[in-house]
Amino acid sequence: MTAGALAGLVALAPSAGVGEEGDLRFADRTAEAGISFHHEDGGSGRRYVIEIVGGGVLALDYDQDGWPDLLFVNGHPLPGDSGGATVGHRLFRNLGDGRFSDVTAAAGLLDPLERLRYGMGGTAGDLDSDGDPDLLLTHFGEERLFWNQGDGTFREASGAGGASDPHWTTSAALLDADGDGDLDIYAANYLDYSLDRHRDCVSPVREILAYCHPQEYPGVTDSFFENLGDRTFAARRVPGSEGGKGLGVVVADVDGDGSPEIHVANDTTPNFLFRLIAGEDGVRFSEEGLAAGIAYNEEGLPEAGMGTDFGDVDRDGRPDLIVTNFDFETNTLYRNLGGGLFLDATAAAGIGGESLVELGFGCDFADFDNDGWLDLVVANGHILDNIAEIQSNLRFAQPGQLFGNAGGRLARRREREGDLARPRVGRGLATLDYDRDGDLDLALASNRGPAELLANEGGSGLGASLGLLLVGSASNRDGVGAQVVVETAELAQGEERRIGGSYLARHEAPMWFGLGPAVRADAVVIRWPSGTEKRLEALPAGAVHVVREGAGVVGSAALGPGRPR
Repeated sequence: MTAGALAGLVALAPSAGVGEEGDLRFADRTAEAGISFHHEDGGSGRRYVIEIVGGGVLALDYDQDGWPDLLFVNGHPLPGDSGGATVGHRLFRNLGDGRFSDVTAAAGLLDPLERLRYGMGGTAGDLDSDGDPDLLLTHFGEERLFWNQGDGTFREASGAGGASDPHWTTSAALLDADGDGDLDIYAANYLDYSLDRHRDCVSPVREILAYCHPQEYPGVTDSFFENLGDRTFAARRVPGSEGGKGLGVVVADVDGDGSPEIHVANDTTPNFLFRLIAGEDGVRFSEEGLAAGIAYNEEGLPEAGMGTDFGDVDRDGRPDLIVTNFDFETNTLYRNLGGGLFLDATAAAGIGGESLVELGFGCDFADFDNDGWLDLVVANGHILDNIAEIQSNLRFAQPGQLFGNAGGRLARRREREGDLARPRVGRGLATLDYDRDGDLDLALASNRGPAELLANEGGSGLGASLGLLLVGSASNRDGVGAQVVVETAELAQGEERRIGGSYLARHEAPMWFGLGPAVRADAVVIRWPSGTEKRLEALPAGAVHVVREGAGVVGSAALGPGRPR
């Protein structure tokens, strides 16, 4: 089955109705889960620009026990800071009973103060194809790569194994760019900034010290790290990304030709969309954001892109694009028209007004009420800690937002936001089903604030869900780039396996599909990156199914409250 046929299958499926009203609410379970982490920006009042951009959060099953763990990325002291961060990043292991344990030291990730670097975010994936997720952490400065030893510990690769960039790297995404069966890395770089080139900036509205606008510093060319298959990478600059100020990056096959495209959300400069072109000298990048219609908003203006994600909002078989932006800019939705073309459909989708006065960062398209339609969640928070002195109607800490999907139109669902609506200086956002009860929860990282774990209370009662954990053989081990269509009697929905998106974050590995009232998926069609296809019949809902390329379902784990470890 071709990519076009997969899109057609979804597009021709009957449109299921909107899920019934329920008591879905996000509830703070951080304290009872035993997660204790506070992001430190290392600030001293000088307002170094790097202070305000972090922090990140990664959801990954580092020990491969079936329960998603959480890693929060921290900053460190900056010049003049007398009480800054001394704890570094923190890894919390999911104990499977609603609680987490800090295993940073046991996992080999605890750094002495003199080795701390100023962290941003990162990503995780099986970069050496040995069956467990490795870590790439991004920093203000060089990346750090940690190989998973398979025994609950990590070992740092010298010089990041070649996946290293001396610039300010923010978000990263994984993809098999050259189709060789292993995962390469795209790293978005932000500003050409250093502490010794710091400028004191003053608000033009009031003469008070404020964080500098990104236009005060030039952008930095992004980096691509080609996986050489021997635990080393070849680093190169991405032509066409000069002048970009990348904060978010996500990858998807937007035109159904079997090759991935890379989207970069840029801050105050035009967004990028890179098409990959195979050549004798390796993969080439062709930047076509303007031609694709995603470089600017509908007014022809660049926006302050922060977070980003792809998702099929209208279930027509094509991935649409969200970019979160600055206040008095909308979170912009670009509808995929087919043929690699997009249209700014923010107003038509219903999210323009609600996102106008918030400043968005982490985001995700995900089905939180299990009705078969992708909802949108956004973490918000300003980048000026004294914004209320400059503009009295704005605040530094801002509520997060949930937009429910009603047949392709997104509407704010305040009654379901619960503790998500609590003001925070939101940055990284990761989705995961941490308690394996069948609905998606949230892990949030805040700038100079506490980590949060928000449980989805009630989502599993609104509809059934199906989890798919893909394991590649001829394809890359994580199945990144696989196209999946899930069919029931009432609906068909498609999704692509991705590692990337949001902001400074990584979502957990299983792909999640809401099935509404259905008790099973009548069929699941998987087109692996290698080109092989598999049709699976009658997969039960309420379970995570492990699907191995060439073998089909090789294991299943039931979902539901009280599931034993």
